[in-house]
Amino acid sequence: MKSLRLALKLLAAFLLLVVLLVGAGVWLINTKAFQQRVLKQTTQLLSERLQTRVSIDSVDIRFVAQQLRLYGLQVDDQQQRPLLTVRQAGVDVDISELLGNKFTIKDAELSGARALLLKPSKDSASNFQFIIDAFKKQPKAKRDTTVAPRKRIEFDIHSVRLNDIQVTYNDMAVNLAQTVIKGRKGRYQAVVQLQFATDNHKPRKNAGKPKRGFFDAGHLDVTCDFKAAIDASEKDTLRLDLSELHARDSVTGFDVRHLQAQARLAGKQLLLTNVQVQQKRTQLHIDSARMQLPNKRDSIPFSFHTGTITGTVYLQDISRAFAPVLSKFTLPLQLSCTMSGNQDKLSFRHVKVGTTDKRLAIAATGDITNLKSKEKLTVLFHVARMTAKSGIKERIISQFPVKRLMMTQLHNLGNISYTGSFRVIRKEERFWGTLGTAVGSLKFQFWLDERNKYVVGNASTQKLHFGKVMGMKDVGQLAAKADFKIDISKPRTAVMRRKLGGKLPIGKVSATIADCSYKGVHVRNVDVNVTSDGAVATGDVIQRGNWRDLSCSFSFTDTNQMHKLKVSHGRMKFHKMSDEARQAKRERKEARKAERQAKREAKKAEKAAKKKSKKSFLFF
Repeated sequence: MKSLRLALKLLAAFLLLVVLLVGAGVWLINTKAFQQRVLKQTTQLLSERLQTRVSIDSVDIRFVAQQLRLYGLQVDDQQQRPLLTVRQAGVDVDISELLGNKFTIKDAELSGARALLLKPSKDSASNFQFIIDAFKKQPKAKRDTTVAPRKRIEFDIHSVRLNDIQVTYNDMAVNLAQTVIKGRKGRYQAVVQLQFATDNHKPRKNAGKPKRGFFDAGHLDVTCDFKAAIDASEKDTLRLDLSELHARDSVTGFDVRHLQAQARLAGKQLLLTNVQVQQKRTQLHIDSARMQLPNKRDSIPFSFHTGTITGTVYLQDISRAFAPVLSKFTLPLQLSCTMSGNQDKLSFRHVKVGTTDKRLAIAATGDITNLKSKEKLTVLFHVARMTAKSGIKERIISQFPVKRLMMTQLHNLGNISYTGSFRVIRKEERFWGTLGTAVGSLKFQFWLDERNKYVVGNASTQKLHFGKVMGMKDVGQLAAKADFKIDISKPRTAVMRRKLGGKLPIGKVSATIADCSYKGVHVRNVDVNVTSDGAVATGDVIQRGNWRDLSCSFSFTDTNQMHKLKVSHGRMKFHKMSDEARQAKRERKEARKAERQAKREAKKAEKAAKKKSKKSFLFF
């Protein structure tokens, strides 16, 4: 019994000693003097390892509460610039499950952090590379297979709060005003408020160019709020359910009122479903999309393709950002298409655009190539079919703040259809195809020379009722081809308008009329040249014959009153028949002779066939 009592006393004394030692250790850890001493040694070790200044004002460690707070952290880069500063950071942990290889962070908070990340050029090292190099993992030694591998510690984070965080990378700055992420075991709810800004310290691209949109990647100021559910519970898979997003650029006015989507990131594949985007009035829906994220190690480039994109588009919503000329375009357009592409190309397929009343309908395909080259960037679309019923043409043009020239002639075309293509390369837009109208068809090609500010092109027709188009009742159908060049330079045309006034386009037209009906009489082989200075258009008409040429001059001041065309007295000029004309005359004579001979042969054969048929009838 005495031995037992002695053993119990010794055990009690030992336990008391352990409690006193643990208590003293806890008390010591919680004292400011001890914490500052540990802090001093820690910052000294970090400074030596990083070869730069690392300082921390103070720490607050509460062992019992399992809390750590850090105040006034600063890390300089190797040029003695502040790379990272933190006003306050803290974590609340739960180490009770450490024996089971689990470590739980109940709450993590970061406030007043600033990071200055710099990479002066593509070939230079970034100012934070030395930190990556200092903590880079050393090559793993060959593992002893006879020893069981250590079980990895599982981490679980319940809450993360970020306030007043700013990260600057060269000319870009991201400011997290407030971010709260809460959840358990890989499933979280996130509420984020951030601001993204760029400033390349250069003049805006639209400076002095009022027709150019405000979008400039070097000058942005975007505020964004969003809510999302994040699921990272599956290995190598991240799921995101974005329920609400609002983003607005105060500089360009580009405004996304609502965006929602479901995403799944598996390896290097990003899958999107049920994407909905809403601007002021524009609404788009993308049923699905798949993105292949780039992987340099496996030489896999970026690529993507979408399912069907549908919605209602108001071009006015993107006018300030990309095209001020669309600022009054309030006509709603129905859109349907699919998209695919990679880092150098975008493709649009099954494109359908139209109005709800079906008065405008467009079916097309297109590509945007050379995305990386400003000089070679090319937009090419093929229009398989476009139809515009009477009235919609005028309504579309009324959406643009431009001078409305020749609107009467446009109306006289009636319903129109178009099949063709257009291409845009740098400073040139080219259009070509066939235009069908209620008064005939027209083949054309023209291009806008943005460098020299001209519209240049040509057109041809085999049968067009020109008189109905221009309001000239004496002129009927014609077959012709024409070349034209119209001045679209505002400075040049403004000078002419001030001097002469007028409402006509400024330019030249040269046409050859193969056949034309005038007051019921066919006129062939006519050359027409027209020159307009904006106030008066003057021209010459020459009808060429084998032995004589007929010519006259004309002028007009208003395309809407072509019936008031002023015509000068005609002139006649005789000349010898040219060798080409003689040859053409012989060929026409031989053709007519061959045609008459063919008719005689056909008539003779027909007569013989009738005679043979009559004899056969008498025989029976």
